Amino acid sequence: MSATEETPLLTKPAGIEHLRRKGLFSTYRRILLATFLLSTTFAFTATPLIYAYRLFNCQEYYDDPAHPPYEGSGDACAVPVIESHTARDIAIMITLTTFSGTLNLIVTTWEIKNWGLRRAIINQTFWPALRNLTQIYATLVGGRLGITVMQSTQLITILGGGAGYLLTVNSYMAEVAEPEERTAAFGVLAGVAMLGVANGYICGGLSNDYIGLSAPFEITFCLLVASTFFTAFCLPYIPPGGFPANKDPNSTTQDRSEEEPKKDASAFGFLRCLRIFLPAKYADGKGTFWGLPLLGFGAFWSVMATAYVPLMLQLTATNQYGFKPGDNGFLMSGNALSRAAFLTLAFPKIITYGRKCLTKPTVAGSPVLSPAEDDVAGLPTDPRSLEPHEVTSGESAIENPVNLQDAMPPTDKSHGSAFDLEFLRYSMIVDAGLVALLVFSSNSAHIWAAAIILPLASGTAPACKGVLLDMVPASQKTDALSAIALVETSAMITTVSLYGALFAFLSSIGHPNLVFLFNALTALLSAFVLFAVRFPRGLLVAR
Repeated sequence: MSATEETPLLTKPAGIEHLRRKGLFSTYRRILLATFLLSTTFAFTATPLIYAYRLFNCQEYYDDPAHPPYEGSGDACAVPVIESHTARDIAIMITLTTFSGTLNLIVTTWEIKNWGLRRAIINQTFWPALRNLTQIYATLVGGRLGITVMQSTQLITILGGGAGYLLTVNSYMAEVAEPEERTAAFGVLAGVAMLGVANGYICGGLSNDYIGLSAPFEITFCLLVASTFFTAFCLPYIPPGGFPANKDPNSTTQDRSEEEPKKDASAFGFLRCLRIFLPAKYADGKGTFWGLPLLGFGAFWSVMATAYVPLMLQLTATNQYGFKPGDNGFLMSGNALSRAAFLTLAFPKIITYGRKCLTKPTVAGSPVLSPAEDDVAGLPTDPRSLEPHEVTSGESAIENPVNLQDAMPPTDKSHGSAFDLEFLRYSMIVDAGLVALLVFSSNSAHIWAAAIILPLASGTAPACKGVLLDMVPASQKTDALSAIALVETSAMITTVSLYGALFAFLSSIGHPNLVFLFNALTALLSAFVLFAVRFPRGLLVAR
């Protein structure tokens, strides 16, 4: 059936209705299952890797003739030099991993736009399977060679890895979730990911303790192969660029704005997603909207404040309290389970309740409209106003105003995502207070308490995605998710490089806990930036 003048302009995408159907094996649940499986797989070697680096540095230390064999009854590796070298090597590895992850996001964005989501997510497990084969070899040779192999082969992550998989599953969720459920769906997705991480931490740590150092890497290889087959056969095909927001799939005629997204063959075309965070001009020519760049900066500093904390908890537990891989596995599992419980159970309810309690609900900065008004809000009533016209001296020259038909459906038609932004701000303040308390930790019980309590200030990432998607047109949702993922990964590179070096230095002088104070100050900086974010007051110029 062809679209006519009587066809509503703002309707749900007809092309994805079959993906939004509910059911036991719905696309939504298959995405969650794939997320759980992939999160388990990528977390399986997290704690064994830290133990392997400590063990390899310990071997290298005692292989040096200048160091006599250990003759005590305690932990032979509990030497400040070994702990400092371990922190340094881990920082180098994570820096390489996150740098490769950044390039992986760029490559994955290009794959999504040119090949579609399913083929892109398959690559995120195929290439890491090859990387795991090299890690198995590294565990067999040990020493400095083993460390070098583990570090250098992280470059394989450019072709596929955890960063790209998170981008693809979030892109899947943005396609299949109802607009009013988007923020909560992102939260549930993050919670399921944390549940998989918890499972990976426990199983990986126990397999290291009870089977051997190579076991977690061998099991991970099998899981990666299984994940590749699962995503290939169980996830649906979505065209490159996603389904157009308002295209009638049965229509035989379409104008240029409704064409299928063109494949981006440019060598650097995938970098265009970063334009999302550039200041935007208002369509009426009166002012500039700075909300998007400020949101990007706030997201960057929020990752800086939180990303390295779990690893610092592990290093602190290992270096100061003698935790083994199994102990660290349970520690990080408790952290991930606490985060999963918060994001899947509490976070959606907090968002829903908070939106209802907000005194002045808005949709992307605009007053709430009645259902009848909501479908046609802001649309010109005079057909002649849709035609191009010459710009007079009193008008601003706007080349590409945002197409209202292309606007992203609001996160919540009744309340918008104003509360989501408030949640973002105050969660960083709470996080700063909780992390600052770790400066005074003096026994393992404090580390366990921190691992369980700190996730109660989480939820910034899904809330940020919900706010961001309310500020951009529907055609740019893939670019928006790619851009925020690039910002988060860039922040990860910075925080690992900075806090890794800082933690190693503070460990060498005997005051490693002071690193948590710097984390708290970074969280306050993030909150300060986020308090400056506002929703746009009107239409923006398309970019």
